[in-house]
Amino acid sequence: MQRRPVLASLASLGLAPLASFAASTMDLAALERRVQGRLGFFAIDTGSGRTLAHRADERFAMASTFKSLLAARVAHGVDNGRWGWNDEVAIQAADRVPHSPAFDRFLPRGRATLAELCAGIVIESDNPCANVLLRHCGDGPAGLTAWLREQGDAVTRLDRFETELNENAPGDARDTSTPRALAKTLRRLLLDGGLSRASQARLWADLQASRTGLKRLRAGAPDGWRVIDKTGTGSRGAVNDVALVFPPGGRSPWVVVALQSDSRASTDDLSAVHAEAMRRLVKAWA
Repeated sequence: MQRRPVLASLASLGLAPLASFAASTMDLAALERRVQGRLGFFAIDTGSGRTLAHRADERFAMASTFKSLLAARVAHGVDNGRWGWNDEVAIQAADRVPHSPAFDRFLPRGRATLAELCAGIVIESDNPCANVLLRHCGDGPAGLTAWLREQGDAVTRLDRFETELNENAPGDARDTSTPRALAKTLRRLLLDGGLSRASQARLWADLQASRTGLKRLRAGAPDGWRVIDKTGTGSRGAVNDVALVFPPGGRSPWVVVALQSDSRASTDDLSAVHAEAMRRLVKAWA
């Protein structure tokens, strides 16, 4: 008779017991202790529905991972006929902020297409390109936040432009999200029905072409696995990665979000935490 309340409780939680067991097995807390910081982690296996969570509902500064959402916002506008990929946007020297590899290539001609700007922010994490897109297509940071609310994300918020959004001040909710919210939004936009297949394919290609995450989640995936991702790096140990992971054999993809904060360790050491978390996830789920 005592089993019934327990079973009912487990049923109400869905896959939570499995997720909790897997998180314990992976010992993500030990990875945090290694760098004396916080690690937020959330993974979804879109085939089985299983999830794995660690600090999944705590806020972390997004840093440049927000650029994957901004690119999706632009793609959504294309899908709805608001603008086109070949539309050109005027750019000027006054738009320049640090880390501008793509912007500097476009500046001599004084304009860039939406496709070029999106590739710049996803592949090269270009900051002035992101600011130009925020102003032209996102109605500023608040506009991007409003659009995310329309997509069903009640958590993620962008408040500032580059490079101020990387501040990551203690207790500051600005420019933050949670691992769970980011993972669910990325799943909707990049895998489910949030964008057209054509737009998803374009963003997948840009994420694949990025090389900023080679030492992070990608580094922990076995040979034969495909990982496409967008990184972010800010102050106070904000070293992040968000990824789509494609196991071999035609299995359904995983969405993996790993966000860090509060550590004084080097970026290389924090990147190694991402790689180890991915290795442990593969071991737990493969």
